[in-house]
Amino acid sequence: MVRLGNVLADFIGRNERTGLSPQVQAGIALHRKIDLFTDSNEIVERSKAKLVGFKRYGNALIDVFYDHFLSNAWEHELAVPDFTGQLYDSIKANLIHVPETCNWIANRMIEQDWLSNYGSINGLHLNLSRMESRIQNRTGRVVDLVSSLDILEEHYDDFQTDFLEYWPKLRNHVWEW
Repeated sequence: MVRLGNVLADFIGRNERTGLSPQVQAGIALHRKIDLFTDSNEIVERSKAKLVGFKRYGNALIDVFYDHFLSNAWEHELAVPDFTGQLYDSIKANLIHVPETCNWIANRMIEQDWLSNYGSINGLHLNLSRMESRIQNRTGRVVDLVSSLDILEEHYDDFQTDFLEYWPKLRNHVWEW
């Protein structure tokens, strides 16, 4: 259930967290710890500096880009379909432990296989389009995140180098917790 809280943390409102199981709350806390480490990391700052014109969404875009590299690196340890299948099964089995508002988003994540999409540029395009829709639905603001993929492709090797330097530091930070 820690993984459940970690994966769904961005979709669980602060008011919805009270009363959740300690494991789900630990997953949310882990997610927040990762976000805090990432948002203040010099390697991530170096990556964000490449996102000219996307400053407001730099953290979210670097998160997506790094998930892309993680997805491709993960393939060496465990096949992505195996990992996502296990994770999706765990989410389905434990949805009763998160607020009902998360059921819809979790089911969409599973049905549309959001996590596997991170491995390809076309999948990133799809995920960024979904993010644009969520932002517009929530704020009324029309944003163009998909065009950030041009920057990713232009500086692909640099972003990958940044990720490969960042990933072991994040793992060490999380294990210390």
